[in-house]
Order: sequence, then C-alpha cells, then structure tokens
Amino acid sequence: MDVLTDVLNALELKGWLGSRTEVAPPWRFDFLASQDSTFHIFNFGGGYLRVEGDPTPLRVEDGDVVVFPHGRAHTICDQLPSTLTQAAVHLDYKAHGEYEVFPFEGEGTRTVLLCGAFHFENPGNYPLLQCLPDVIHIPGEQGRMVQSFANIVSLITYESASRQAGSMVMLRRLTEMLFIQIIRVWIEQQAETAGGWLAALRDQPISTALGLIHQFPERGWKVEELADAVALSRSAFSSRFTHLVGEPPMKYLTRWRMHRATHLLKHKVETEKIAQQLGYASEVAFRKAFKREVGIPPARYRKHG
Repeated sequence: MDVLTDVLNALELKGWLGSRTEVAPPWRFDFLASQDSTFHIFNFGGGYLRVEGDPTPLRVEDGDVVVFPHGRAHTICDQLPSTLTQAAVHLDYKAHGEYEVFPFEGEGTRTVLLCGAFHFENPGNYPLLQCLPDVIHIPGEQGRMVQSFANIVSLITYESASRQAGSMVMLRRLTEMLFIQIIRVWIEQQAETAGGWLAALRDQPISTALGLIHQFPERGWKVEELADAVALSRSAFSSRFTHLVGEPPMKYLTRWRMHRATHLLKHKVETEKIAQQLGYASEVAFRKAFKREVGIPPARYRKHG
C-alpha cells in the first residue's frame, strides 16, 4: 500500500493558478496571509523573497518554484532594499476565480511571475501537511534535474501564456500535479535523520503498519495484530509508532476512519454502508464514534460539511 498516495488522495487537493504577471523594475508585491497553501513560479528573471517573521531574504531565480504550505505572509521584490509596495495581494484559492494576465509594460528587464494556491479539505487534520515547513524552495536547476517536475513547470508556463480553449482546466489539473511533484522533491531533499511523519514513511515496519491501516480500515485491528504483522513486540511497536506518527496506533486508526467517513458522507453514501466499510459493529456505533471524534452527528455533517 502506497501510504503517500493514499494520503494525497485524502487531501482532496484542488489547484488554481490565479495570475501571470509580467513586470519591469522596480517592483514589489506583498502577499497577505492565506487560508490556503500558496505558490509562485519564476519565469524570466528573479528577485528577493522575505517571509513574515524571518529577517533573512531569500534570493529566487528564473525557474524557481516557491511554496508556502501554511499560507504565510511574504513579500517578493526585484531588489534590496525593496521598493514601495506595488500591490497587496490576497492569494486565496477561488473555485471559480478567473485567471488574470498582467502583460509587460515599460522598459528594462522583464520578470514573469506565476501565482496560485492549493486548497485542501480540513488541512489541520493531516500529518503530511503539518510536518511541512513554512517555505519550500525548489531551485530551477534542481527542478531540471527531475525531468517530470521540469515538464510540469514548463507546461504550466506554456499554458499560462497560450490562452487556448480549455486552458483553465489544464492549469487547474497541472497545478495539482505540481503539488504532488513538490512533495516528492521535498521528501527527497530531507535528511535521513528527519523525524516525524516523514520518518514514519521511511521506517519499514511503521510504514507497513500504516499501509495496513489505510488499506483495511474496516478490520478490528489491535495493537498486537499490527505488531505481529511487522515482526515487532507489542511494546516496541507501540512506542515506535507513537514516536514517529505522533499518536498511538488505535488513535490513528480512528482518525483515519473519520477521514474516510467524512469523504463518504460528502458523496452521499448511506451511514449504514459507511459503518460496514469502516468496521463498526452497527450504524449506531458509527454515529456515536463520529460525533465523539468530529463533534457533530453524521447527518449534520452531510448537510453542512
């Protein structure tokens, strides 16, 4: 079971490219804090990036991709010290938002900046997102080393300028693929000593246990059964799982079942069938568990979730 694939599917990722901006110096954009993850692709030219709360500027170049997984406020400008603010931008995901193009005006060196956002359902509940840093910076030369990553970036920059029929659909799908590639590249960047949920994916016994939970959430798993499946003692497995994943195995199982339940409720699956699919003895038992974990009954979640 590919746990990373399963978790990425559960995120219900939606991508959106909001704008393509072509500017000549001097320029500066202040991006306000966002409820979504935000990103920029630098195409032709670079500049400097300042993240709110961090006094050290980051140099960004042609071909670089910068992602703010937690929507941190930041500033991008052509030079330091930066010029006056050219625009303050809300870069929140818009399900039906129009893609805007701001063409090049003026003289001098042109910089092309592509800006967009990634939206997730209930992002605070996913360990993968919680373990991501405030900023992920993928230099252009590194992107070119990973051909599939470079291909997606190239397609996005091409589609952003082509304005062909169907370009909006293409851009949304390509930005979703971009996020997946960003996560792949970021994981490869991490040292073997990295801890947390990322380390859990790299740890063979714990990764196998996570795969079993994800693949068979309906099974009445016990800690002993999972420990036996990965050839560890009960105490060693429980301690190792809790240390790496951040919560005990049975707590993780319950939370994963609730993730699955919320997804099924949104797709109008009957609660009786959900209870069966997730291993609850009865519909009543599932309703009680759901209300205890989520805070509201399944029927209300289906209506307002």
